[in-house]
Parts: sequence; C-alpha cells; structure tokens
Amino acid sequence: MSREMNSMQRFEAALNHQTPDYAPISLFGGIFETHFVPGMDVIKYGSSGLNMAKAHIAFHEAIGTDTIYCLSDMGIIAQGYGTRMQLPTAPDIWMGLGKFPIKSPADWENLDVLDPRIDGRMRLYLDACTIVRDKYGDTVPIGVSLMSPITSATHICPMEDVMVHMITEPAALKKGLVSLTGTVTAFVNECVANGASFIGYLTTRASKEITTIDQYREFGAPSDEEVFRKTPSAAHIPHICGVEPMFELVDEWRSKYNNVKAISWWSQGATPNLKDAKAKWPKLTLMSGIDHTNTLITGSPADVDKEIAQSCHEAMHGGGLILAPGCEVSPKTPWDNMRAAVKAARKHGKY
Repeated sequence: MSREMNSMQRFEAALNHQTPDYAPISLFGGIFETHFVPGMDVIKYGSSGLNMAKAHIAFHEAIGTDTIYCLSDMGIIAQGYGTRMQLPTAPDIWMGLGKFPIKSPADWENLDVLDPRIDGRMRLYLDACTIVRDKYGDTVPIGVSLMSPITSATHICPMEDVMVHMITEPAALKKGLVSLTGTVTAFVNECVANGASFIGYLTTRASKEITTIDQYREFGAPSDEEVFRKTPSAAHIPHICGVEPMFELVDEWRSKYNNVKAISWWSQGATPNLKDAKAKWPKLTLMSGIDHTNTLITGSPADVDKEIAQSCHEAMHGGGLILAPGCEVSPKTPWDNMRAAVKAARKHGKY
C-alpha cells in the first residue's frame, strides 16, 4: 500500500494511472450543495462566485469527498452570447436555457470570442476557484464543469437546429465553432490560472445516440483538439452523459495529448459498463462506478456500500479509478448515502 496521501495526491495518482493509497471519490454536488448553506438557493448560488464557493466548501466539509467540483448551470458560457435564462419555478431546479440567440445559419458567422473575465457568468468559476484555492491550497483538487464548443453551440441554438445545420449549413456552423473554441480555450486557461486542478470537459454530444462518430469527428473533435492543444496546463476529463459514449475517441485523445487524462460517464446505465471499459481501455482512467439515478437516491447506505465494493473489484486494479457518479447528484439524495459513499471508498478502495 502507498503512504497515506492527501486528496490532491490521491486524485493525481489515480488520474495518472499510478497507485494511490485509496481510490479517490469525487461527487458532483451542483445544486445539491445549496442544502449545506442556510438561506442558499439556486439563484444565489448561480449568480455569485462567493456563494458558489461557500456551498462547495460546506459540502466538502460535511461529506468529505476528495474533490471540490465547480458546477453551475448550462448558461455559464451561453449567457455571454445572449441566451436568455429561465428562472426556476420551484426549489432544487436549475436555471434553464430560455430564448436562443442563434436564429438562422448566418448568425453563426457573427459570433465573437468572449472574455471569461467579463462576459456572461464565467467570472463565477474564476471567483469560486480562487476562494476555494485560498482555503485549501494544493491539498484538495478543484474541478470546473465546462462545456466543449459543440456542446456550447447547442446552448445558444436549439440542438435540433444545430443537427440540421451540420447537414445544410456546415461552413457557417464551423465558423461559429471557431469563435466558440476561442472562448472555451480562454475560459479553461483562466480557470487554471485561478486555481482549477482539472476540467470536467463536457463533451456531451459525443454519444452515438446523438451524433454519429463521423459527425462528431467533423464538427466536435477538431474544436476539442484545438482546446486541448492550447490549454497545456489543464487536466481534461471528458464527460459524456449519454448512453453510448465514444470511448474510442476519448482514448485517441489520451494517446495524442498528455493533458487528456480520463473519461467520466454513467457506467451503470451506458455502454460500456465499468468492467468492460477497464478491459477494453486499460490505459484510460475511469471516473465512474456510482449510480446517481438509482442507488444514491433510493438505495440504503448498505446498497451504496455494496455498489462501490463491486466497482472497486471491477476497476481499481492497476490504478486508474476515480469513484464518481455518472453525472450531477440529485438534490433528493439522502445525506447519509453521500457519507456512505465516501466511507465505502475508503473501505473497499484501499490499495
């Protein structure tokens, strides 16, 4: 067994396919974290970097996970381009995407590269990262959930229209993606400069029930690879929450770019499952193993323990496992199940 590590050392060891003392556990708290700060709500959380940091810190202190994960809503970049947000009508509901600024294919050609320090709400991540880094230094890894260019395109234009434009107006769409790539690149680098340790890189359209592999190679991958090349200090973890994630593409990126480290996906509800992914892509760090849609919400602490024990059995050998849910944790998740997940990671994930 390795010497006892802090969370940063543990996470980095797993990310780099080395052997940590325990398999690290990362939970995407999101708006679940508002429950840990008296008087906090979705609007306050999503409109202030200070409030976001308060929620991250309170969640981390109460639950004890190995990462702090800055996760806002889908408007964090899109609002800077003019997407109108829908305010929540009930507690525990994200601000949603409302009116989109891209009305016609010609609008793609008029997009600018945004400044994350002043445009939209991107500044929230920068402020939150700085506050959290100042508290924990280099002992706890800080992640930011950040949309890829093609994912961002579907946040400023209805996704069905983006899919049509791939066929009818590819040149216009690609011109828009150049600007979006510049914005995402700048955002990633600013996040790292302000304390982010890793990027939860939302390649959510790289799933075969949404795009074909050829479509994604033409419209998504070139922008993604440009981001990877121009953000050398960032550790990227592509996150794909669909049911047929393009593992082969992410593994190609891992082999080409030193800063593409892992894949995050829903191993209990997608293809491949955790066991098969470990066997087929042994050099790719796997960030999954916890079912956020069933076990964490409706199961007992014993069920959570059992699931994590199984995930560790299937994927921790040889390193390269970060225990995590397949997407954001539901606000309905019992706190005891969250704590049980951390406890189970220490119990069953010990090397």
